[in-house]
Amino acid sequence: MAPSADDVRHELARLLGSAVFANAGRMSRFLKFVVEKTLAGEGERLKEYVIGVEVFDRAADYDPRLDAIVRVEAARLRTKLAEYYAGEGRGAAIVLSLPKGGYAPLITPANPPLVAPSDARSVAPVVTAPRVDSPRRHLPWRRGWLPGVVLLGACALGVGAWAPWAAAPAPKLRVAVLPFTPDPGDDGVDSETVAMRLTEGVTAELVRADRFAVVASSAARAVSTGSGRLRDVAAALDADVVVEARMLTDGERIRVEARAASGPLEQKLWVASFAGSAADSDALEREIADAVAAALSTTRN
Repeated sequence: MAPSADDVRHELARLLGSAVFANAGRMSRFLKFVVEKTLAGEGERLKEYVIGVEVFDRAADYDPRLDAIVRVEAARLRTKLAEYYAGEGRGAAIVLSLPKGGYAPLITPANPPLVAPSDARSVAPVVTAPRVDSPRRHLPWRRGWLPGVVLLGACALGVGAWAPWAAAPAPKLRVAVLPFTPDPGDDGVDSETVAMRLTEGVTAELVRADRFAVVASSAARAVSTGSGRLRDVAAALDADVVVEARMLTDGERIRVEARAASGPLEQKLWVASFAGSAADSDALEREIADAVAAALSTTRN
């Protein structure tokens, strides 16, 4: 019987509270993330890029081929888990492990002995005489039953192949966030730096939302530089939707005017304004990304 989600979370809490994981904050965050995603039925989503961005705070243009942080931490985590279950977790009812070659954890119940050693003498074996049936008695019934099973199985396969709910899910909307345009007349604020920070932050937030296929900010930056028509930029990035924004600054105050447009059609889908401060750009990033995600989800539906 598979362990319940509550039992798994209880074991996870015990494990993360152990001495082995006492000073392993980043590794603990890694393990908790992959376990919770697996319990939520999202184990197939646990790819190196997703973990790098969501657990280790890598930027949206993170390239796992150049940055091995996830692979390195996964190897360390496997060692820590082995150390825990060899010591403090020796009597645990559930074992959590991270098989090589993937990032979805394996959750298995421990195997207790069927009979405790102290009670072994008191348990008498039960011997049951095997039942012998005449092969001739049931042969006609079985002969008539077998074609029915074959026919039923064929029908089930046919229904499964036809069923509309078995269709492959629709591909995610591909979104490109172009570099925000800084205020050319800024006074007192490094507008270019803030614009770049907002661009990277909004891109990363959209990646974390996991509702769209988001173009890496480095690719968007390279293509958008010196490009002309929006449809040409969208075609170069293979983007369904392009998000653009320009900044207006007034001292420390920032106003961002953002829009989303259909790349192939060059048609506006959404326009909005946001206000904040340069000192709290993180909040502004999340606000813009949430608004973009909500608007595009409504547009797609």
